[in-house]
Amino acid sequence: MRSVQVCVAGIVLVMLGAGLGWAQSTEDEVRMGREYARRLESKYRLVKDPADQERVSRIGGIVAAASDRPEIPYTFNIIDVDVANALALPGGFIYITKGLLSFVRSDHELAAVLGHEIGHVAHRHPLKKLGQSNDAAFWAFLVAVLSRDPAVAVGAQLMSVGLLSSYSRELEKEADLTSIGYLVKTPYTPVAVLTVMERLARDAQMRPHQELGIVRDHPDSDERVAYIEADLRQRGIALARRVAANYLPVTVRTVTDGGREVGELLLSGTVIVRLPDPSRVQTIAGRLDQYLNTDPDPGEIAALQSATGWEIVGGRTLLMTVTQADVVFGEVPVEIVARTIQIRLQQVIRQDLRIRQYTG
Repeated sequence: MRSVQVCVAGIVLVMLGAGLGWAQSTEDEVRMGREYARRLESKYRLVKDPADQERVSRIGGIVAAASDRPEIPYTFNIIDVDVANALALPGGFIYITKGLLSFVRSDHELAAVLGHEIGHVAHRHPLKKLGQSNDAAFWAFLVAVLSRDPAVAVGAQLMSVGLLSSYSRELEKEADLTSIGYLVKTPYTPVAVLTVMERLARDAQMRPHQELGIVRDHPDSDERVAYIEADLRQRGIALARRVAANYLPVTVRTVTDGGREVGELLLSGTVIVRLPDPSRVQTIAGRLDQYLNTDPDPGEIAALQSATGWEIVGGRTLLMTVTQADVVFGEVPVEIVARTIQIRLQQVIRQDLRIRQYTG
């Protein structure tokens, strides 16, 4: 271990002594990062689950390809630590914790976190961190980010909130906004950067204030939420949180009932609509999906009689029209079917709102 530390320290001194010249040697940066990665992996066990590793590497690779430095040989690994956190080493060695995989609610949110870490690498933030300290201090910084011990992490709040890596306000903001810029160029919604930070801010508010000492210059979660939201609005990106945070999922399926096929539409696993024409269910699902992206008030959902049947509307949005032909087996009046759909939609959306008030 002593020889490895000396080796890393030597590389650091050479790179720092070269001043801005370090930016011209990606090879040196990767070499130094590899040494820190080796030390890190000797201290923490990696999660070897093939499905989790494939997911993280695949998403990370997509985001890295959209980065400012796609030529870096990025690697992505999962550390067996329950605290939700992530860190980036020089040269593109990126680690997330097992706890982070539980914290993110979608591939979009995982991409947002990985984009943040890739942004640190692309802007050479780990090297800047090293330039402000030394090998021992940088190693302590890495351990603090991943440690389960609040004392080591300079305050319980730091580790409880997670994803706070003690970079300066300027560098942390740059990584946050860089993640948005990267995700715009991928299949993942950049709104996920906001939904992740909103939950972190909520978690921070639920815990007593802790003096963070050396990380007091780090932007707090509320500040980060504000500038992330402002950046998204400036880019003209609609704040459709539902896809990013993976709530109120709309699904359809075809089942057999009494020897005939019936289409069902489910919202958060609850059957909302049953129609004898499965193709119509697909069309209705598309409308409902778009409507739910507006985070509607369930009170605006209504069942209204029209010349052609009963309309289910959300505010001014027509979601579907129920006619007698839509009633499976024709056993129930159309009005009852329509009002049942209205009530079920309202109940599921209200229940989801209650859950998210407590869980973020």
